[in-house]
Formats: sequence, structure tokens, C-alpha cells
Amino acid sequence: MTTQAAPLTGRISPLSRIYGFGSIYGKTIRDSRLAFIIAAGLLGGLALAMGAAIPSAFPTPEARLEIDALIGNMPAEMVTFFGKPVGLGTFGGYMTWKYGLVFVLVTSVWSILALSSTLAGEARRGSLDIVASAPFGKRRIAVEKLAAHLTMMALALAVLAVMTTISSNVYGDPALGDPVSPLSSIGFALWLGFNALFFGGLAFALAPVLGRGGAAGVAGIALALLWTANGLEVLGPLAVLSPFHWTADHIALTGQYDWPGLALVGVAAAAFMVGGVELFNRRDLGVTAGIGLPALPAGILGVRGPTSRAFGDQLPRAMAWGIGLAAFGATLASLVGPMSDQIAADSNLLNALRTAFPDLDLTAAGGFLQLFLQLFYIAAGFAAATFVSKWASDEADGRLEEVLATPLPRARWVVAGAIAALLAAAVVTVLFALSIGAGGASGGVSVGTAMLGSTSLGLYAAAVIGVGIAVGGLWRTSLAAEIAAIFVIVTYLIDLLAPPLGLPDWLHQLALTSHLGQPMIGQWDLAGVVACVVLAVGGIAAGAWGLSRRDVRG
Repeated sequence: MTTQAAPLTGRISPLSRIYGFGSIYGKTIRDSRLAFIIAAGLLGGLALAMGAAIPSAFPTPEARLEIDALIGNMPAEMVTFFGKPVGLGTFGGYMTWKYGLVFVLVTSVWSILALSSTLAGEARRGSLDIVASAPFGKRRIAVEKLAAHLTMMALALAVLAVMTTISSNVYGDPALGDPVSPLSSIGFALWLGFNALFFGGLAFALAPVLGRGGAAGVAGIALALLWTANGLEVLGPLAVLSPFHWTADHIALTGQYDWPGLALVGVAAAAFMVGGVELFNRRDLGVTAGIGLPALPAGILGVRGPTSRAFGDQLPRAMAWGIGLAAFGATLASLVGPMSDQIAADSNLLNALRTAFPDLDLTAAGGFLQLFLQLFYIAAGFAAATFVSKWASDEADGRLEEVLATPLPRARWVVAGAIAALLAAAVVTVLFALSIGAGGASGGVSVGTAMLGSTSLGLYAAAVIGVGIAVGGLWRTSLAAEIAAIFVIVTYLIDLLAPPLGLPDWLHQLALTSHLGQPMIGQWDLAGVVACVVLAVGGIAAGAWGLSRRDVRG
């Protein structure tokens, strides 16, 4: 009597090949969902918010002329640093000039971090060894991972293009030239995508040689230098190498296109990515030149308990977020004094801004800082979401089963990880507060008040961490960071859009940041502080209770 062995492998569904564990491409798409939610939410949310806010803030031709007057009185170097000031009296021109750098940073940093680590990071951890032992060539592995990032980038930029078109046409004034055509929105999205992939492709090409940290560092430095070279004469000779210089005349949201320049950036980005695939195919896995970011001392990382270990894991990303926020905060704090003085001296512009922002005193440097605090809130919230993601990775990656095999109660693991995430948020807050103090000392800011107000970022980040840990403990850790990021996006959009659109007050009250007052000028709302603390402590307690009562997923 004979028996026939059943096949060991089942049929892989088409959905699993696109999103899931049915292919390298599908798994990479699945692993990138948090980054996609953050990028698409921020890009689309900003476009929607700008479409609603700009026409409300500057509703008349006279108010639009004041924008041009304000730019005309600024130092030329400051103006050109942000880009060509074309059509500033329209939604598209104002959004491109004032917020173009924000959009560039979001897309480029995402691409650099993703493409520098998608191969080099996994090779360093050893997870690619298992994939490479399967019947997949190294070139196929690289191509599928690269294709996954391109897919997620395209989807995020599609969200941006749709939101830009909708917001400018719904909220914009046709008589003032606000509506943006779908072609213009697509042209703007392509400009962002090609430039992001230029630097991401550079990181991808360098990663097999320099490793994850070295590749990301070189690409990040290149991004900063080439943007600056395009805007400032001090680095003029480097401008010929800058993709921003090649596309300087491509200002799509104003109807001005330079398709050949944009195509040149796309070709250069494609060349970097092809080079990265071939270098990965020809080199041994995980073998690099050993150039990377400085390692943290073992004493800082710590192995004396779950809290120490978790904080050591969180510290590198906390430092990265903190340094990034600090650089932007110091620059802004050094500029708000002269800007507020200029507004105070221009009665027409002051009246227009008072109509748009009736609750803010923009003649004071602290008031100007408060105007931009919303952007810092969303950055701090996304930082908190990444801290939650790191905490949740213990269970998502299967390490939690080994950790709990030791005499460590489940609730203690949750609390230890939560404390580490809160400490990481504290690191970000301290770095940001110090930068505000350093920049504000030369910008006419009340340094003590502004530094104390900066702690509101830490309170908000703690609340987001509490939300994420509650979701992870009560439901699934694989969704904890995503829900936390969605919470940040929804809060940001409600707080930003409700006042200018005249939405019901009860809807505006749902935004946590609407209850924090104006901390940059010393006006705190105790209800918001209490709400942040309750969300943080209550969320951690709920997460600890929930995980102690459910099964752990490996």
C-alpha cells in the first residue's frame, strides 16, 4: 500500500501577492503602510488645509497684494531660499513658495529613509538571508522592494494631487486665480516625486556600499546642500548639480511647466535606482564599507531591565526626530521677531491677518511662533507614532514570545515599553525647547515663555503614545502605530479647518490641540493639559490590562 504526500505549499491568493506575504513586493507594501499613512495624510491634509485657509485668510484682491508687498520687503536671500516667488497672490503660487520646502522634506526624507534601509537594513538584521535562500535572485529581491516603494510613493502623491485639485476648486476664488487644474496638480506631484526619488535613489545606490546609516547620511546632506545651493549664491557652483535648479522654472500650480527639466530629474533618479539594483546584485549581503552613523555607547543603551532596553531601542529615532525639529525650530524662532515687527508697521497687512487669525497677536514674536505651532504638533504626533511602532514591533516581529518566556509579566512589558516611548518623546521635546531658546534669543522671543510652551509638544506626543498603546494592548499591536498616526491626522485637520470653514464648535472641540491654549505666549488651557495626561496614563493602563487578557500574536 502506498500513499502520496500532499503538497507542502498552498495556493497564494492574488491579494496576498499585492498586499501580504505572497510575494516580496506584497510584504514590502504591507510593511510600508505606516509610512504611507503618515506621508499621504500629511501631504493630502496640508493641501486640503491650504485650499481652505488661504482664500479665507486673504479673501480680497487687496489682501493678495499685501502678500506680494510682504515678500518684497523681505531680504532677497530669504525669498530665493524658499524658491521663485511666482503668482504669490494665488493659491498655487503661495502654496508652492511658502510650503514647497515642507512638501519636499516630507517626500524626500521618506524616500531616503525607506530606500536606504529596505535592503541594507534587512541585510544587517539577517532577515534577507532567509529570503535569499528561497528561489529568488538578488536582482529580483531588489526590484520588487524598489517597486513597492515606488507604488506607495505614487499613491501618496496621487492623494496629494486629488486633494490639491479639490481644495483649490471648492474653496478657491476663480476671480483671484485660485482654482488649480488636474494637470497642474499632477505636475506638482511629479515635481515632488521625481526630486524625492533623486535623493532616495542616491541613498538606494549607496546603501550596498556604505550601509543604511552612511547612505541615508550622504543623501540627507546632499538634499540640504543642493536645496541651499539652488536658493543661495554662497553655494552657487553646486547649483548645476541640483535637481531643484534643473526644475526651477517648473512651478506647476501656477500653470508654468518645464517638462524637459523634470524629465532630466526623472532620468537621473532612474539611473541611481538601476545602479543600486546592480550593486546589490553584485555584492555580498550585509558587507559594506563600514561607514555609518556613530554608534550609541552601551551604557546609554542599557540592558538592566525591560525599560532600559526599550529606551535604548527608542533613543536613535528620538534623537533623529529631535534634531530635525530643533533645526526647524531654531530657524523659525530666529526669524519671527523681524517678521512680527514688519507686520506691526504695515496696517493693511495687519488688518488682513487679524481677520484671518483673530485670536493671535502677530505683532509679537511669540504670537508668530504660536501660528506655526500646529505644524510642530503634527510632527511631534508622528514622532510618537513611530515610538509606538517600535514598541509594537516586539510582538509583530515575534520577539515578545521570547521576552515573556522570562519572569516578566505582560503588564510590566507594556508599562516598560510605554515609559521608554514617553522618555523618547521627552528627548524630542527637550531638544526642541533648547532650539527655540537658542533661536529666540536673537529673534525677539520671550525665551523662558517659549521654551516652557514647547513642552506642549511633549504633552501631545504623550497622549498619542497613550492612544497607540491602548489600541495595541486591547486590540492588535500591528495596528497601534497606524491608529495613532490617523489620530494625529484627524486632530490636525479638524483643528485647522473648523475655524476658517465655520464648522460646528462641537466638532472643533474634538481636536485635542484646540484645548492646549496658546502656550508660546504663556496662555495655557488646563483642560487640554489634563486631557493629555489622562489619555497618556489611561491609554497605558488600558493597554497593560488588555494585553494581560488576550493571546500574544507571534
